[in-house]
Amino acid sequence: MKKILLLGSTLLVASLVVSALQGCKGPEGPAGPPGESTILQLEGFAEGIVCGDCHNPDTDTTYYVWARKYQWEQSKHFYGGDYERAGSACAECHTTEGFIQKTAGKTVTAAVNPSPPGCFACHSPHSRGDFSLRVSSPVTLLAGIAGEADVTFDFGKGNLCASCHRPRSISPKPDPTKTAVTDTITISNNRWYQHYGVQSSILNGTGGFKFTDYTYAGNSAHTTAPLIKSEGCIQCHMANPPMTQSYPFGVAGGHTMNIRYDLHGTPSSLLEGCKNTACHPTITSVDYHSVQTIVTAYLDTLATMMTDTSIVNKWNKGAKVPWLAGDAISGYTINAGSGSNALKIAPASRAGALYNFMMVEHDLSHGVHNSVYVIDLLKSSLAELRKP
Repeated sequence: MKKILLLGSTLLVASLVVSALQGCKGPEGPAGPPGESTILQLEGFAEGIVCGDCHNPDTDTTYYVWARKYQWEQSKHFYGGDYERAGSACAECHTTEGFIQKTAGKTVTAAVNPSPPGCFACHSPHSRGDFSLRVSSPVTLLAGIAGEADVTFDFGKGNLCASCHRPRSISPKPDPTKTAVTDTITISNNRWYQHYGVQSSILNGTGGFKFTDYTYAGNSAHTTAPLIKSEGCIQCHMANPPMTQSYPFGVAGGHTMNIRYDLHGTPSSLLEGCKNTACHPTITSVDYHSVQTIVTAYLDTLATMMTDTSIVNKWNKGAKVPWLAGDAISGYTINAGSGSNALKIAPASRAGALYNFMMVEHDLSHGVHNSVYVIDLLKSSLAELRKP
């Protein structure tokens, strides 16, 4: 009994000592600013955000969190976004981390531990508390032709897509007015083109090289259709399959952004976004009116001409080499290098055919984005190379 009393007395004394040292607890100070995530840079968390609103097995089917994740894993953003191109010059589009920095108005730095463009590239749900798009404002497209000004791309929700699917600068710029035999352009870079993100320019009907003696018809309805001007790229690329069928949910449309998909070994296309009554309600193939077939034929013909030295040597003033290397399967590159290996073309305007070829080839839609514009670019380029 004495031991128990002694232990109780000791604990009581210890408690009194601790209380005396701590003193009375004062009022809490003001809350500090939201912290920044150490995984996804530069982002805090919205006040009062409730994680379970989205991360809850009973509501995921409403908020599409996990379903959209699996769709994204079928997209080229996941498996073909080249996220290893994470240096400061490329990270803004090739990585989620760089895109967040860019849209936050911060200097884009190399992403040492990069991730491909994913959920948090397009959305900021933790800091906004919703799934609104990061970018909604119009996008400036850099002019690739001498004498032309930069242009504005404004296709509603598609402005987010154009933030990366846009042209980069090019040097030297091809010049339609340089038609004299003494006008020479020197191409010393085998990447003499406005990158691979020219989809915005094609849809916008801008950025292509126009020869001064060719009459261009303009653009297809995609450039001005109110529905596409509002919804942009997502109208076709993020459409949902009809509820009346059991496929191809999760492998086409939505966050896969795929139009083509494999149906048990059969190449198929999701055309739900095109079948709107304001667009193509009777469409049955992405090769609508054989546009892709026609454009592919023009591209093949143009590639054949530019790899034929008996044709291009008429204008080669430097190395007597084909203008193109590679093929449609392995991919085309420009046959240019530094010094004596530079590609020198005169008249300089004739290089516009090479510029147009790379632009249409890199668009990847084979004319679907803007058939009238693309076909004119290719036809005028062929006409130019057929000149004596």
